[in-house]
Amino acid sequence: MSSAELDHLSTLLSKARIPEEIFGSLTGTRAEMLDAARKTFRQLAKVAHPDVYQGTADFERAGILFKQLTKLWEQAQLRIEQGIYGKAGIKETFIPFMIRTGTRHYSIEHLLTHGDLCTLYTGCFTQAGRQIRGLLKIPMKPGDNDLMANEARILNHLRASEGYEKLRHFVPQLVDSFSYLEQESGVVRNINVFKHIDGLYSLKEVREAYPEGIDPKDMAWIWRRVLIALNFAHSNHVIHGAVLPIHIMIHPEQHGLVLIDWSYAVLRPVETGERISAISSAYRDWYPAEVFAHEEPTPGLDIAMAARCMLDLLGGDPHKRTLSAALPWQLQSYFKGCTLPNPRQRPQDAYSLLQDFDTLIERLWGPKKFHVFTMPKR
Repeated sequence: MSSAELDHLSTLLSKARIPEEIFGSLTGTRAEMLDAARKTFRQLAKVAHPDVYQGTADFERAGILFKQLTKLWEQAQLRIEQGIYGKAGIKETFIPFMIRTGTRHYSIEHLLTHGDLCTLYTGCFTQAGRQIRGLLKIPMKPGDNDLMANEARILNHLRASEGYEKLRHFVPQLVDSFSYLEQESGVVRNINVFKHIDGLYSLKEVREAYPEGIDPKDMAWIWRRVLIALNFAHSNHVIHGAVLPIHIMIHPEQHGLVLIDWSYAVLRPVETGERISAISSAYRDWYPAEVFAHEEPTPGLDIAMAARCMLDLLGGDPHKRTLSAALPWQLQSYFKGCTLPNPRQRPQDAYSLLQDFDTLIERLWGPKKFHVFTMPKR
């Protein structure tokens, strides 16, 4: 691909406010509209894909444009699914609805957010005579039902694992998982329901609130809890596969942490041959190379991705694996070792890494103390 083609795409994307300005007028059934938009996306993706520009001056620019294009493609799919593509004047609206299963009635009250693959809703249901708040995760495309089923499989496996009662707060509490037939569309979607927890913020939100980076002592308690969550998973033969800023949730006041979205996880990959089968497209360049090479996932994959999140939290560059020179060199060295390009050279034991970190921070700051951390009110 030439720089001229990339320049042209850059101009198009810089002017695009809505997906219609990239994918044009689409007609026919929803399936036909999706197919037409997909063809356009693939044509443009060939121009912007960063792999095409490896080792050239356009590599970073292509990566940025590819993210922008992917985001617009995701918005186009969502608008087509909702029947509002091509109706720019129509704002996305939410109307509360009910989902009835053989055992429960779910009252869906609010649309919380759109993720890469799913839409999250808050609602409530009755259990043992009590009304309980829940979080419903519904795939935007039926083609992603397998990822929802995989998440339920992994969380059920962890729930049956040794140490779950002590460490269950580090993973989402799966309440229910079922297939649901939408009467209007005839589409079947796999839905996962989780216990809802108030007061959680993603590390993406933390980074946005602290653009210069957070205090290393705040990063320290977050990192320790990430390692505890990963050690629990790895000890039970699970590789998360997508430890990203959007999937690490913290409770600032309680210093709590939940590692969410186990849709991409694999179980016993050495025995089963399972590989990471999907990625979060918005964070494509956060994934180590072995994911794209379909190599056997190891604990070092999760550790490397989690360490990049910490570099980002500290105001560093997660891709160049660097921190500000003002921060202790020991932290730089520690996280550089966690993010080595060769997966066989990275640490593979989250518990040993936690012990090493505790030794490091005690040398830097003395005995551990509770460090108050706050986030702006939503």
